[in-house]
Amino acid sequence: MKRNWIFSTLAAVVLLTTLVVCIKDDNFLSAKEQPVNEDITSTQPEVSDINNDYPKDIRLTESQRKMCDNNNDFACNLLRTIYKQKKDNRSIIMSPISVSYVLGMLNEGADGETRQQITDVLGLDASVEEINEYFKKMVDEVSKVDKTVTIKTANYIGVKSGISLIPQYKADMQQYYDAQIDALSIDKINNWCDTHTDGMIPQIIEELDPNTVMCLLNAICFKASWTHNFDPEKTRNINFTKRNGKTVKRKMMHRQLNAAYGKNNLCKMLRLPYGCNSYSMYVLLPNKGKTVDDIIRNLSAEKLEQQRKRDMSFHEVDILLPRFTTESKIGLEDVLSAMGMPLAFGRTAEFPNMAQGHKGDLYVSMMMQKAKIEVEEEGTKAAAVTIALMATKSAVLIEEEPKIVEFHAKRPFVYYIIENNTGTIIFMGTYCGD
Repeated sequence: MKRNWIFSTLAAVVLLTTLVVCIKDDNFLSAKEQPVNEDITSTQPEVSDINNDYPKDIRLTESQRKMCDNNNDFACNLLRTIYKQKKDNRSIIMSPISVSYVLGMLNEGADGETRQQITDVLGLDASVEEINEYFKKMVDEVSKVDKTVTIKTANYIGVKSGISLIPQYKADMQQYYDAQIDALSIDKINNWCDTHTDGMIPQIIEELDPNTVMCLLNAICFKASWTHNFDPEKTRNINFTKRNGKTVKRKMMHRQLNAAYGKNNLCKMLRLPYGCNSYSMYVLLPNKGKTVDDIIRNLSAEKLEQQRKRDMSFHEVDILLPRFTTESKIGLEDVLSAMGMPLAFGRTAEFPNMAQGHKGDLYVSMMMQKAKIEVEEEGTKAAAVTIALMATKSAVLIEEEPKIVEFHAKRPFVYYIIENNTGTIIFMGTYCGD
């Protein structure tokens, strides 16, 4: 029986690092062949289908596995806090892993209670060296998982003329984060962003305060084709009901697919794989009477993992998904302060391990992320840049399922993109019909 879905779209894109092998056949396992309580990301292809070079597993130690799980909780908390503080009904796109990388670089330079707050917010109960090793593993290996998926990450430190980095900090930034270190200038910062996001984020800031002595940057860029593309000929204008109840026409992609699908008392869930099945977008569509607010309020790494591993099985699914582009600019000072790390942004901040001659007078004067995602029939492109500016403290602080189930995303929803092995969340977002 077909239903008329009205969507309040919350799109959360999360990139989890989990290895899944490439499946060439158009058909996955049937619902009978795939138990509900089995991890739907771990289906194995025939031996002849396995590419000897790709995909590649990111192997984490037990402590790194725990850090990954805890950092996914940070991702959920970050989206929840951003969503709570936003002042309009517009869609959101953000990259939690990009924020994590910059916080990792700040953590290396911090000390005392400032450092403790950063690690607590990240959920990384580990030493500085262990945290650096974890991020190095991700920086080095995330791009090697799947040859058919392009994912690039890069880090940058701009330093004002006359300022010298403490040698240990400089060495660690280059060793663990592969950070490019250059002179601080607007043109260099924006050119770097443009280059490392393939033009998706051509500019991150317009001016620098005279008291700014350093900037820390992370860029991440993702480009992948769906494992099973949508046919552009089947895309058509369909009513989409926004959060405020207003109905608008939106381009809806359509196809039928034997796909991982599930349903609980909160939402319907759909998995759409990319490339050789190493990365996936998960779409969480609120049930009738539920909203994106309800989904976000209940987000946690544990619940997302349970949904993926126990609540989903393979069904023939009739899919309607909007073709959309979302751009966000998110100030992070208030967000991260609300999450538990206000010290970094005030005059009592402790960042003694970054710059020579500035052991007691640096603080984060501005932290922000720009992100963009394009979801089309062929696949997905997404990019994000996170920036933190360091200034001196003399500055002014500024039911039984039918045989074919429907997944018609015609109201707001949540989505996230993951790499399937480690569970690292890279992009999260909401789509609200704008």
